[in-house]
Amino acid sequence: MGVMERRRREREVRRELAIDAAMSIYEAEGYHAITMEKIAERAELSRAALYLYFKNKEEILVSAIVAHTDYFAQVLKEVYDDRESIKGELLEKLWECFQKFYEKDPAAFTAWQYFHQGDVIGNLSTELRDVLHEAGAKVVALQHMIVKYAIAERVFIDCDHRALAEVIWSSFLGICYIECSKKVLSRKSHQEVTQEMAKRVLAHGVLRAYRKSGRPQA
Repeated sequence: MGVMERRRREREVRRELAIDAAMSIYEAEGYHAITMEKIAERAELSRAALYLYFKNKEEILVSAIVAHTDYFAQVLKEVYDDRESIKGELLEKLWECFQKFYEKDPAAFTAWQYFHQGDVIGNLSTELRDVLHEAGAKVVALQHMIVKYAIAERVFIDCDHRALAEVIWSSFLGICYIECSKKVLSRKSHQEVTQEMAKRVLAHGVLRAYRKSGRPQA
C-alpha cells in the first residue's frame, strides 16, 4: 500500500469514528446534547483533528444521514430492477424497503426525520440543504418509478403516482413517529401490528364495499 492510499484510508477511518461518535451521542442524549468537544472525546480525536474533517456537528450528522439514505436508494433500486418478477408483491416489497431503511439504523432514521423538519432545514447552510435534497431526491424518484410502474400494470389503483407514493411513504413515517413516541412515553410499542394493519388497509381499503356510484355500501 502506497503512502497516499494509507493516508486516504486513515482519513476515512477518522471520519467514520467521528460519525459513529456523533450518532452514539445523538441516540443516547439527543441532538442538542451533541457538541464537537463531545464528539472528539468519544472518537478519541483531538478537536483540531476533528475540524480537519468536519466544520460542525451538522455536517457530521448530515454525512450519516446521506450514507443511510444511499442505502435506502440501493434497496429501492433493487425492487425497481426486479419489478417484473415481483409485480404482484410490489406493495409488500416497497414496504419492506421502508422497514429496512428503519431497521438498519434506527438512530440514523430518526436523525433523517429530525433534519427534514422545516425549522431545522432552515437553520442549515445552503450547502448542507443541497446535500440533503440531492440524497432525498434519489429515493423519492425511485419510489415514484415503482408506484408508476405498478399503476401502469394495473397492480395499484389508477391515480397520480406521485400522490400515491406520498400516501404510502407517509403512512410508514407516521407509524414510526407515533410508535417511537409511545415507546419513549410509556415503554410500549405496537409497531409491528400497526404496520401490518397499515399494509392491509392500503391493499384493501378501509370501507367494506362500494357501489358503482362510489358510495360506501351498507
